Amino acid sequence: MNTEKILAICLSPDQGGLELYFIKLIKYYKMLGRKIHVGCTRKSYITQSVTDNKIECHNEGVFRLIKNFILLRKYILIKNIEFLHVSWAKDIFLAVLLKIFTSGNIKIIFYRQMKLSRSKKDFYHKFIYKNIDLFLVITDNLKAEAKKYLPVPSNKIKKLTYGIEIPPFSKVVDKKTFFSKNSLDENIPTVGIFSRIEEQKGQHLVLDAINQYIDNIQLCIIGHAMDNEYKNRLLKDAADYNLTNNLRFIDFVESPMSYMPCFDIIILPTYEETFGLIVAEAMLMKVAVIGSNAGGVPEIISNRENGLLFETKNANDLSEQINILLNDSDLRNKLILNGYDYANKQYAYEAHFDKLEKMIDSI
Repeated sequence: MNTEKILAICLSPDQGGLELYFIKLIKYYKMLGRKIHVGCTRKSYITQSVTDNKIECHNEGVFRLIKNFILLRKYILIKNIEFLHVSWAKDIFLAVLLKIFTSGNIKIIFYRQMKLSRSKKDFYHKFIYKNIDLFLVITDNLKAEAKKYLPVPSNKIKKLTYGIEIPPFSKVVDKKTFFSKNSLDENIPTVGIFSRIEEQKGQHLVLDAINQYIDNIQLCIIGHAMDNEYKNRLLKDAADYNLTNNLRFIDFVESPMSYMPCFDIIILPTYEETFGLIVAEAMLMKVAVIGSNAGGVPEIISNRENGLLFETKNANDLSEQINILLNDSDLRNKLILNGYDYANKQYAYEAHFDKLEKMIDSI
């Protein structure tokens, strides 16, 4: 695969898992001495993280779609682009316009990382999706949703799990330093949650569960506050439970995996996570995990084999799983070992990109 023929487009202004994956895609090939062209939005997190071979698009204005179309079309013609790699669903329409109104045989690869919940088989979506040449998904669950809800031929839908890069030992955060900086007690079990702060991410369930636990537990919530009202609710809950001194909010960090060994348990309490990247990352960092039994998480966690599952939205059940994990060291060590072995085989970093290249070459 000639990566110089690829324009990877992600005009998302956000700073989350989708954007982190996009940046890793670009940096991986740069590390190999191969370049991929990048279309991103001005002043976005992606723009700040990617320095080479990029074209910055407009993020404001009524006519931004037209302006971005003109910008990208010109870039495609100058660079002889043959493939458009799309990560953000909102960019699909723009990619289809570029394919139709640009000379040459341009193909679109769309990597779907978010769940589907409703049928999209009307005239508009049939027009859009017939122009996608390769529809990639991250889980079997999402693959089934795509077949059910989208007008995409089954032979164009392929599963491509994430590839996860383990940070070098030198980049792993020192636990003693981290605890001291955040006024945490090293003698108390500490739970970590890595996600945006919003209700469907379920941080309140963990607070409720910790409140039911007999012994003392500390909780760190690491991520951007997308909903300040919800964050205030968490603070109020902590106060009502007399857990104010046990709760820490830490803003988004560039490398979540580097912080994970600081915690005894990492919990993914989301109502429904499409994949559950944090769980797989924690396994690779040899940390015990508990995840919500919904979405793509059960594809990663085999209950009581490499982690624990709890009934979605059920704080009582979550509290029971925390109790099991903290009071059964043999089980905890078994889950950690099995989790590492599983994730190391399933989410090898280089293998992900090898599969991606073969899939693109096949269209």
